[in-house]
Amino acid sequence: LQKFRWQLLRRRSFTFFRRKFRRSSQETLIMIHMKKQTIAILLLAAFAADAGAQTVADALRFSDNNYYGTARSISMGNAFTALGGDLGSISLNPAGSAVNNFSQATLTPNISIISSSAKYNAMPSIADMFGPATKNNTARFAMPNVGTIINMNTGNKIGLKSISFGIVANASANYLDDVAASGRNTSTTYAGYLAAKSAGINSASINDNAYYNTDIPWQTIVGWQSMLISNYNSNNGDYIGVTEKATDMGSGKYDISLPDAIDQRYGRRSHGNKYDIVFNIGANISDRFFVGANLGVTSIDYSMNQYFKEIAVNPDSFKIDMADNAGNVQTTYFNQLRSRYSYDADGAGVYAKFGFIAVPVQGLRVGAAIQTPTANFITEHWQLAGETYYMSSNFDASAQSPRGEYKYKFVSPYRVNVGVAYTFGSLGVVSADYELCDYSTMKFSETETNDNSSFEAVNGDIKNFAGAAHMLRLGAELKVLPSFAVRAGYNISTSGERYFENDVKKTPKAYRTAISGGLGYSSKGSFFCDLAVRGTKFPYEYIYPYDTYIKDALSPEIQYRKRIWDVVMTFGWRF
Repeated sequence: LQKFRWQLLRRRSFTFFRRKFRRSSQETLIMIHMKKQTIAILLLAAFAADAGAQTVADALRFSDNNYYGTARSISMGNAFTALGGDLGSISLNPAGSAVNNFSQATLTPNISIISSSAKYNAMPSIADMFGPATKNNTARFAMPNVGTIINMNTGNKIGLKSISFGIVANASANYLDDVAASGRNTSTTYAGYLAAKSAGINSASINDNAYYNTDIPWQTIVGWQSMLISNYNSNNGDYIGVTEKATDMGSGKYDISLPDAIDQRYGRRSHGNKYDIVFNIGANISDRFFVGANLGVTSIDYSMNQYFKEIAVNPDSFKIDMADNAGNVQTTYFNQLRSRYSYDADGAGVYAKFGFIAVPVQGLRVGAAIQTPTANFITEHWQLAGETYYMSSNFDASAQSPRGEYKYKFVSPYRVNVGVAYTFGSLGVVSADYELCDYSTMKFSETETNDNSSFEAVNGDIKNFAGAAHMLRLGAELKVLPSFAVRAGYNISTSGERYFENDVKKTPKAYRTAISGGLGYSSKGSFFCDLAVRGTKFPYEYIYPYDTYIKDALSPEIQYRKRIWDVVMTFGWRF
């Protein structure tokens, strides 16, 4: 980096002619939501955001629940608010622990298989046409349920008949993700975006790693040190991307553009889980009314790595003159660049949940539960890296930022769920649940002070671009034999996101759906075993690797959808 710093070798004074940003990030988000009304949208341009900045996407990720549990609860769509009796149901309704008159313990291993498909549209402003799909498959092992409930019989025939205590851990989200897409671009470039974003920053300030502790965006520092960007002229605040060239327009003005086609590639992998560990107490009153309470501890573990590459289709079109400190000039040609971003977050939260199940008439059950907002304390880490490669490897450069760390408090929303079920004696049962969660109540704040000014923008975005989401869960179980059951379930969830159209806030028609089925075996002794298979289809996600920075030339757009298949088996014992 000290040996060469590439520049355009024009030293006369002129007016820098750089294209202006098309719109602010928030305005871009509004535009995207208006454009994609029928599918889920998350603005996940991590390369286009300052490192460590919290977003609405982060808030939704940490708050959203995609319930797991035992194989029985999963196979029946987790429609257990009015049923109870299963350790997978305790997270949904604390009163469920008091339904059975016996104690039990369960252990549930699971294999999750993700199947993803992504399409790339390099120039949305020129042609609304996506390229061929890139597909990926990834599998991962997890343990979505483990726990025990102890039932203590009081000996009373009426009134308080039993009290239950338990500790149960149920997974409530799976962050497994694998996306890759590519396309050819002749309009915009990540390096050009970064140059536009960095305009006005004095390059003399960013050669040393000490400047990672300043207000200068880490993207700019890594981009400069890895030679993704450099000064355009003698002005230390004017930048040009390594993929760009300047054309003399006369009168001291220059147009900066992409000289030829580049191939762009985007990839992202993530994994992790969210668990609800509940400390439960329940009570059975006359076998007609069951009440319960949970002290819940949420555990969040999320890790993500992504990259963005640009490769010259014809390197001869990307001629670059290098000037060393003595003014000597050498010529080379740009080959490719890569920008990388890694991020992880872990945290713990606490909440309370209260619920009841009532049996007004024989066979009919109704239930309800309410969960308080969850106070999460999250620690996140991030790191950026950049690499530039030329046809002559002597000029190659790379840089990597320190590993950043930030701690903050995040309050996820309250939840309310109600349910109804009907049992047909020993033959089977049908059940239905409804759950409401208002994501507009999410909030970021500082942990050590009450100065939350740095979160005002994202908290405002949450109020504007998040709202209530609804979930319907259906389940059924048929006892074909006294010891053998067949089960099925269905889920549908609406989006917690919002967009504006003609100043009216609207909900995108984006749904997450799941179909499940399973089998159950119960011995005459204490042992029981259940098997479940569930397929979850997520709504479309649109990814923007970098923000729009040229008027009338939109940034690339990636259309992504994933499906997760879960194969779950529960081993349980009654005692």
